Amino acid sequence: MAGKIHFYLTRHGKTMFNTMERVQGWSDTPLTKPGREVAESLGRGLDICFDAVYTSDLRRTIETADLILRASGQTKLKQTTLEELREFCFGKFEGLPDQMMFEEVVQHLGYESIEEGLQAVDYGIVAETVHKLDDTGTAETWDKMQVRIKQALDIMIQNEEAENDKHVLVVSHGLTINAFLALLDPEKIDPTIENASITKILYDNGEWIVESVNDTSYILAGSI
Repeated sequence: MAGKIHFYLTRHGKTMFNTMERVQGWSDTPLTKPGREVAESLGRGLDICFDAVYTSDLRRTIETADLILRASGQTKLKQTTLEELREFCFGKFEGLPDQMMFEEVVQHLGYESIEEGLQAVDYGIVAETVHKLDDTGTAETWDKMQVRIKQALDIMIQNEEAENDKHVLVVSHGLTINAFLALLDPEKIDPTIENASITKILYDNGEWIVESVNDTSYILAGSI
C-alpha cells in the first residue's frame, strides 16, 4: 500500500496588484515588501521537511516558494512548475479594479449590489459570467479551470506516490486553491484565502481529506 501524501497549499505573498485591489489572474506583478516578509515568516513557521515543491508558472508563486525554502533552510529542493496551477484567467478584466469587474458581473446577474450578488452566487457562476462578458476570447470557463486543476492533482499524485509518506508544498493562488476545494470538499470553500495561508489536504490510498483551510498560524509562528 502506498504511503500518504500531505499537501500544504499556500497562496503566494501579497503583490502590487493585490495592494492596488486590481484583478490579477494570468497577469503577474511582483511581490511587495510585505509580500516577501509574509513568505519568509511562513518559511520560518513551517517546521516541516518537504519532499517536493510545486508552483504555478507565474512569477509570484515561484518567488514566494524561493523565499519559503530559503527561510526554512530547504533551498536544495527542486521546484516543479505546472501551468495547471495557474490562477483563473479573467480576460478583459485583467489589471482592472476588482470593484469594476464585480460591479459588471453582479449587474449582469441582476443584483443591485456587489455584496448581495456575491452572497447569492458561487465561484462557478462568477467565473462563467466573467467568461460571458469577456469580448477578447481569453477568459477561461470554470469547467476548463476545473479540468486543469484535476490534471494538476493527477500529475502530483503520479510523481509523488510512494511507499513512504510524503510532504508536498504547493504554492499557488487564491481562486486556484478554492478550485481544489470545489473538487474535493465544496463545503470548505473560503473566499477569504489569505496570502501565505496554508490549506492542508491529505491523499490516502485514493481518498482525499481536506484537513484545514486558510490557516495563518504558521505565519504567526514564524513572525519575529
